[in-house]
Amino acid sequence: MPGGHSSIPSDHTSIGVAAEIIQAVELEQYPTFLADNNPYLGQLYCGTEHAPNFPKKLSQLLATHVSPPVCPAMRMKHKDALALEAAKAGPGTRYLMQTSQAVDVINGGVKTNALPERTEITINHRINVGSTPQEAWYKISKIAEKIAKKHNLTLQAFTPAKEIPNSITLRASKTTLPVAPISPTLTNITSPYSILAATTRALYGEDTIVAPGIMTGNTDTRYYWALTKHIFRFGPGYDAELDNGLGNIHTVDEKVSVTNHVNAVKWFWLFVGNMDAAELE
Repeated sequence: MPGGHSSIPSDHTSIGVAAEIIQAVELEQYPTFLADNNPYLGQLYCGTEHAPNFPKKLSQLLATHVSPPVCPAMRMKHKDALALEAAKAGPGTRYLMQTSQAVDVINGGVKTNALPERTEITINHRINVGSTPQEAWYKISKIAEKIAKKHNLTLQAFTPAKEIPNSITLRASKTTLPVAPISPTLTNITSPYSILAATTRALYGEDTIVAPGIMTGNTDTRYYWALTKHIFRFGPGYDAELDNGLGNIHTVDEKVSVTNHVNAVKWFWLFVGNMDAAELE
C-alpha cells in the first residue's frame, strides 16, 4: 500500500488492513466434527466400553453418531453433537476434532513517522482429520476477497504470481502438509499396534487399557510416510505419582521423573524383543 509521511496518512495503512483480515479470520472458526477415521473416535469408543466413570451423555451420543458430510460447505452447517459435547473438555480436546488457526507472526512498518507499505502475517493451521489444507485456503481467500474489494486492492490468492503494489497476496507455506495417514490399530491380528499394546500391558499391568489417540502437535513422521503405514507417536515412560499429562513440555524446567525414564527404557527393551519374535500378519 502507499507509503509516505505519517503526518499525512491514508485512512487505512497496510497494518490496519492486515488487522482487519486477522479479526475476520479469528471471528470465523472451523467446524468441530469427528470423521469416521479420526483416532479420537476410537478412543471415545474404548472409553465408553471400559471406563467406569465415562460421561453418560457421551455414551448416548456415541450410540447415535452419524458420519459428518463430505462436502465442506455442508460441514459448516452440520452440527456434530458428539464432537461438540466432547469439545467441552477444553481446547486440548476440541482441537483433536477441529482445524486450528493461530495468527503467530506479524511484520510491518519500519519507523514511527513512515507509513507501512508492506505488512506480512503468518497464520498457522493444524488440519482436522477429514479436512484438507485447501479448505483453509478457500476460507481465507473468501475473507481476503471482501477486504480487498472494500479497499480497492488486487487479490492474488494462492497463485504463483509475484507480489505487486496495492494488493493482498496469499501464499501457502512450502512446508504445507496434508493430514497425516491414519495408522492401523487392529488388535485381532498380530500387528505392530497389537504388539505395542501388549508390551504396554506387560509393563504396566494386564488391566491397562491401550486405546488409539491423536495429538495436536506436528511431528516429523512425514519422513516415514513412504516407508510404512504403521507410525505411532507414543511416549511409553510413565510415573503414576508424578506424571500429569504433558507436564512442563516446551516450557521452563522441562523434565521427566527418574521413574518415567526407567519405565521408558524398560518398555523399549521389551518392545524390541517382542517385535523381533513376532510373525506379523
